[in-house]
Amino acid sequence: MALLVLLVQVVLVAPSRIRDARVEEAAAILPTPSVTTSPAAPGTSDVDQVMDGMHMTGTQEGAKEWELWSDKAMSFKARETWELETVKAVFFSDSGVTFTVTGKKGKVQTKSKNLVVEGDTVTRSSNGYVFRTASMEYNSATKRLNAPARVDMTGPKDEQGNSLRLTGASMEASLLDSTMEVKRDVKAEKTLDRGRHAFIRSQRATFSGKDRAAKFFGDVVLDVDSMRITGPAANFEYAAGSDTVKSVLFTGGARVSDADKWATAQNVKVDFDANRFVFRGNPRVVQNNDELRGEEIVFLDGGKRVQVKGARAKVDEKRLENSN
Repeated sequence: MALLVLLVQVVLVAPSRIRDARVEEAAAILPTPSVTTSPAAPGTSDVDQVMDGMHMTGTQEGAKEWELWSDKAMSFKARETWELETVKAVFFSDSGVTFTVTGKKGKVQTKSKNLVVEGDTVTRSSNGYVFRTASMEYNSATKRLNAPARVDMTGPKDEQGNSLRLTGASMEASLLDSTMEVKRDVKAEKTLDRGRHAFIRSQRATFSGKDRAAKFFGDVVLDVDSMRITGPAANFEYAAGSDTVKSVLFTGGARVSDADKWATAQNVKVDFDANRFVFRGNPRVVQNNDELRGEEIVFLDGGKRVQVKGARAKVDEKRLENSN
């Protein structure tokens, strides 16, 4: 009798528990049909199931990782995938930031929980950044979204209705730190007050999903009016409680130039409202072979006037002789 009970536990109970564990694991991405479920059409032997109006949820460690809706879905059991038509997916970060991705079609890997959305793909962050790409891929292990080809980005609108517009070769977004990054051949344009324009080029740009922080890195070039500023990194700063760009800070060594002079410093801050350039960290200005140094140098009225704190000048003697 004891041997019989043991055989029943091994043969019947143990497999049942194994099946229950597998079902519980799979339930993390089980689809919920909204409209109709039907078997595969004749001639599509590799298709296991077809759904109209599908809703699917992916979880990780008990927390919702993503949620997906599709007008039509086909299950390929042998490949452990769902192929989707007309897709909307929402990805959730721990900080509360979300990324919503829409596209014409998609694919879900049921085992890895990885997703791909393709065809006129649009990704929107919950704080107003919009990315248009050919496709968007999601890796569940790294919790990262990735668009491997060209990206067109539009930033949140300011009080005047103007947005930062930007293009790049690819982009990534992280659910772990709620950041977005555009990579390689970055080109951007921002309309400022009084109809002025700022044009930016760099190797990459990062944006926060939590606030308006925008940073550019790698051979950064900023053209504003007649001035050009270059440097390794630039941070766009917004007015407190506003969507309006107030200033940009170049760090790590910057150079500013216009038609008749140039200047360098460790840090250069451009104040767009005041039309002022502030140079700190061994600042130096050169014009007509005259050199001016100081503790701090300020360009006023867009560079028409120069103000120097602790000035030290080096004047071209030949030019003085000729003028005399």
